[in-house]
Amino acid sequence: MSFMDMVYQRESCRSYQDKPVSRELLTKMVEAGRLAPSGCNAQPWKFLVIDEPEAKKKMCEALVVEGGATGCPWRDSVPAFIALVEQHANVMPAVLDYYGDSQRFAQGDIGMAAMNMMYEADDLGLATCVLGMSDQSKMEEFFGIPEGHTVRMVLAVGYSAESKEPRKKVRKPLEEVCSFNQW
Repeated sequence: MSFMDMVYQRESCRSYQDKPVSRELLTKMVEAGRLAPSGCNAQPWKFLVIDEPEAKKKMCEALVVEGGATGCPWRDSVPAFIALVEQHANVMPAVLDYYGDSQRFAQGDIGMAAMNMMYEADDLGLATCVLGMSDQSKMEEFFGIPEGHTVRMVLAVGYSAESKEPRKKVRKPLEEVCSFNQW
């Protein structure tokens, strides 16, 4: 399968089989994330894999924020999660001097790591969904994440319970999002 075929077929999954994901496959996903590019090769990430029953219960609780909102009402059926946590980025002095912020590229870097992980998951026959809403204080309390290390996203990982053709992607037209040489 070509890369673009994978791009067209990959979609978020919100319905998973009741089947565990092996640590071998989860580790392959994390390895793909670890190899992602990052600004100044800072690698400002830590990947926290959650696959044991008690830890998954805690993650399900951490995916509900104050007031009861959640981006993952189906969280109890997810076989595994991977939290992508922002670490301090050691960037080149010139970058720090210019931007005044060592974390300037960190969120983009974490996004690239997540995408690598999701494409690797797809290649391994797994399905994923990005979860952007979580309670940082619960994450710190439940998983020992140090203060100042922000959970930027969580990936839900498992085997899709649905076997259907991928949905047609609804995206802005290329002409609306791309121009050459000038805005």
